[in-house]
Amino acid sequence: MKLLSRYTFIFAVLITALSAGCVYYNTFHNAKKAFNHAEDSRKDSKYGHQNIDQSNYKKAIEKSLKVIENHPDSKYYDDALHVLVVSYFWTEQYGRAEWSAREMIANYEDSKYVKNARLYLAKAKLEQGDEIGAMVDFEALLNEDIDRNYKVDAAMALGKFNFENRRYSDAERFFLLIRDSIGTSDEQKIAQRYIADGRFEQFQFKDARGAYLQILGMEPNLEERYHSLFRAANCSYNILQIDEGMDYLKKLMENEKYYDSLNVLRMSIAEGFDWEGDIEQAELMYHKVASEAKRKTLIQKAQYNLGLIYQYEYDKLTEAKEYYDKAIDLGHGSDAGKGALLRSSNIGKLDKYARTIEIDSTTSKEAIDEAAFTQFQLSELLWIDLNKPDTAILEMQYLIDSFPTSYIAPNAMISLSQMIRKHQGDSAVADSILRSVLENYPKSDYVPEALEALSLTGTAADTGYAAFYLKKAEHFLVDEENIDSARANYQTIVDRFEDSQYYLLARFSLIWLTETYESPGDSSVYLAYKQYADSFPGTDLAGEAMAKTKYQPSRQIQQPVEGQEDSAEVDNAEIAGDESEVGDSLGSYVDPEAAMYVTSDGGMAMDLPNKVEVIETREPFEYPAEAYGSKWEGEIAFQIKLDFSGEVVDLVQKTWSSIDEINIRAEEAVRSMVFNAQLLPPEELKSWWMYKMTIVLPSNLR
Repeated sequence: MKLLSRYTFIFAVLITALSAGCVYYNTFHNAKKAFNHAEDSRKDSKYGHQNIDQSNYKKAIEKSLKVIENHPDSKYYDDALHVLVVSYFWTEQYGRAEWSAREMIANYEDSKYVKNARLYLAKAKLEQGDEIGAMVDFEALLNEDIDRNYKVDAAMALGKFNFENRRYSDAERFFLLIRDSIGTSDEQKIAQRYIADGRFEQFQFKDARGAYLQILGMEPNLEERYHSLFRAANCSYNILQIDEGMDYLKKLMENEKYYDSLNVLRMSIAEGFDWEGDIEQAELMYHKVASEAKRKTLIQKAQYNLGLIYQYEYDKLTEAKEYYDKAIDLGHGSDAGKGALLRSSNIGKLDKYARTIEIDSTTSKEAIDEAAFTQFQLSELLWIDLNKPDTAILEMQYLIDSFPTSYIAPNAMISLSQMIRKHQGDSAVADSILRSVLENYPKSDYVPEALEALSLTGTAADTGYAAFYLKKAEHFLVDEENIDSARANYQTIVDRFEDSQYYLLARFSLIWLTETYESPGDSSVYLAYKQYADSFPGTDLAGEAMAKTKYQPSRQIQQPVEGQEDSAEVDNAEIAGDESEVGDSLGSYVDPEAAMYVTSDGGMAMDLPNKVEVIETREPFEYPAEAYGSKWEGEIAFQIKLDFSGEVVDLVQKTWSSIDEINIRAEEAVRSMVFNAQLLPPEELKSWWMYKMTIVLPSNLR
């Protein structure tokens, strides 16, 4: 019995040992199996973005770590370490890949995996930004007498790294090494494609075309042949050898194996006809793509190109807009969609800017200015966006003839002179128009522009306009601290230039001068700011006046009626806090948050619905360098009006940053925005909306 018991014990120990070994072997076997699957998948995708099987690499890491941690004396330790080096790298754990590679090199110098560890050590350094260290390691591998595969892998890694970082000339050096010296036929073909693509990206289209055509003699597969011929066609187009480019495309169209790409090829053929000026053939091909293609992006581009043909070649704006609108229906996130949205909107503005006013003795100045500005926008639209210079000149001349008393008439004359100089090449007529500005509108704000165009800035003619006196006032105030002379020049603007854009600034400055340098110690300055806010509601300076008085301007300034105290008495009563003495027409303090929503006509702005998003900002906000020291962040509120296309057509700033440049850039950005206004009910398009722009400090300044 004792002997039997002893054998039983020994058998149990053996079974336990064998079982443990089996578990250990299975763990490593599973690690290797997952690793091999991942490697096979990666190596099958040799060009461009590789297919990285993250799940199998991570599984290989998990299983290999068990071998490393639980069996440090195993004969498979270096195998497991090799799996970790490669798997860490392709799962973007570059620090761990480097650490594992260094362990392999230091402790297993006789392992068959040590050269691969050196290769991945260099790769990991490169990905972590240690380019100098990586280059040393790569150069050592390339110069050693080692297996060709390691050299190819090193050269390919260096080539791809430089290519992906847009250093195409540096990349080409390593790809040429593979193509001309150390690569197999497949590796040479991959290198050649990188060489061709690099030259294409550098706009070296003639050299790129030669490189693409060279691939055709390297036994390309279907995808490689397609890429080479298609890019060769693009290169030919770019060096204006259109027929050759179309021939390359036709070769592809003749191969039925490229049937799925037929409409892509048709699109490029159509563009070739377009380049050659064969508009009828181009139109036919675009129609074919639009009707037969299944890919939305192709259909959209075809519709957009048809719109361009009808706008610029046939001068049929109504039909052009129809094609643009079809492209917009397919989305406006792509280049074609954005272009269609812009051009459709511009054509739609023609109706908006149509002449709708006839001037007579009863027409108000405000109505004349508004009609003239609309006419100016029409001329600019025709000149800049619709490429109709002759019509633009006629419309600008109509403005000058029909609205000579408008504020913008001198600017229209300056613009007309520029149009004639550029389009008709007649400098004599252009200069004559500019001299007429100086003669007929000597007090206009646009005089400095005419003087500059005539090279008269700084001469005896450079005087007599509002900006001239403003500059003098600022000189006396800032440089000489001569308050009386500064006041005199501001007063000149108030007395003589009521229509100037500087009039409001001059009036505000006179109040500010009194407050700052001659404060009388009574309520007169307060009342002056309050009157200013009431007189010019909705302007930026009215906002500053309100901030100084904590006062919300009234909706309408009424004249005193019999039996009512005069305005000064009422204002003094309000200052004293006797609300019973204050008339409704003079208003009262309103919470600043609520005040933001009050519009200039006494109405209320509405919050813009969350679903009405900004789809384009043509002048994106950039945080100004002048504000770096302040590190200002916050919201700036605007009341905005939108037109049918979602463009901002009117804007009133309601809150301000303490930094002027931030306010200026924020306003420019909001004015340039386009919202998806189709989500608003049509009856609400004329409403004022509240939009709050968030200003965030750049991350590098945090």
